[in-house]
Amino acid sequence: MTEKNFINNAEEIIPPVNDSKYKRILVIGDVHAAYDKLTTLWEKISVDDNDLVLFHGDYLYGKSDENIKTLRWLIEHKRQQNIIFLRGNVDETYLKCLFDENGKFIGRTNTRVIMGIRNAAVKEPNFPNEVFDFLNGLPLNHSMTIGGKKYLFCHAGINVNAPLEAQSKRYLLNHPNLKSFYRDYRGKAVIVVGHKKPEIIAEKVPQLFTGESLDLTRPIKVPHRNILMLDTHAKEGGCLSCVDILSGQFWQAGGDVNSKIDSIIFVCSGNACRSPMAKYIMRHLTGNKILIDSAGCKTSGGRSMSGRACGVLAANKIPFGNHISKPFTPQEYAKFKCVVALDNDMLQMAKKISGGDPDNKIRLLKDDNGNEINVDDPLHAANSKRAYPATYNQIFIGCSALLKEINATG
Repeated sequence: MTEKNFINNAEEIIPPVNDSKYKRILVIGDVHAAYDKLTTLWEKISVDDNDLVLFHGDYLYGKSDENIKTLRWLIEHKRQQNIIFLRGNVDETYLKCLFDENGKFIGRTNTRVIMGIRNAAVKEPNFPNEVFDFLNGLPLNHSMTIGGKKYLFCHAGINVNAPLEAQSKRYLLNHPNLKSFYRDYRGKAVIVVGHKKPEIIAEKVPQLFTGESLDLTRPIKVPHRNILMLDTHAKEGGCLSCVDILSGQFWQAGGDVNSKIDSIIFVCSGNACRSPMAKYIMRHLTGNKILIDSAGCKTSGGRSMSGRACGVLAANKIPFGNHISKPFTPQEYAKFKCVVALDNDMLQMAKKISGGDPDNKIRLLKDDNGNEINVDDPLHAANSKRAYPATYNQIFIGCSALLKEINATG
């Protein structure tokens, strides 16, 4: 069974019904001449004629030796009717510096891109013309309505004070004030963008991410905004990402995505004491840099975290929010890279719920010596008040060891 990954809050951007002619609508972030990641991702997503694919611009990168291979791949695939390549600010820059107004190749400097095109033209005299046709034909944006939900696909963002139908090149390609776009956009239409990796936007508009536990190396649905960010920094050690906006599923290539623990869900019985404590402890230890959640194997949901659990977290200066319990389901299993059960009974129950742990990712906490930890349930202790600090200590020890493992593999 292949593990499926889904973006955060996917239900907020996927259409209520798919009335398009496509099985999937796949959006891909900035390529930046990451040829190996591009071809690996393409193999992972297995595009066919029932899919629509939209690339979000910035295909070249001045420091890469893979620009010509990437250009050949792009030019070849542009012939397919179900693939749309959008324009980015880097593409606009290269179009202007490589060619004159009549499309004649004028590259005179010795940048890697220009030298690569010049060298390719020795054996392929028409190659510069093919590059010009590709870059010059890139549209600024694409829009569509699916199930009554409006989508605008572009490279950088929009002017929030202008209608979607009247957006200018300046904003679509290289937004002059990204902070205002992310901070002030309140529209119902979903804006799908590349251009800047989520870490940069989180620094520019930290208030949107406060209290959120998001893995910023993944494509991100911006909290409280109908904005989907795709750029995961393929050019320098990051990943190239693709999202299906009809389901919220995403794929990545590069950045050791297969081995990295980048999402964790803790499970106990009722999701009111141990697992929410683990959730908030682990979020605190990781600085909210990966996706962390919790659930219960014996609950239908709807309960708040216990008062004593809140008290012991507060006493140890662990920030926590308005937790509402929820059940552990096969869908939660599929969403997370690592499932941590808080005791052996919950381990077996989580395996049963998931259909036998087909991805082999359910585990217990361990201490620094590798010994498994069965976290005591304070609700069943003879002295529940005293039990909570002991339970906190067990969880903190296990989460600290898990953090070391994450840092070692990530």
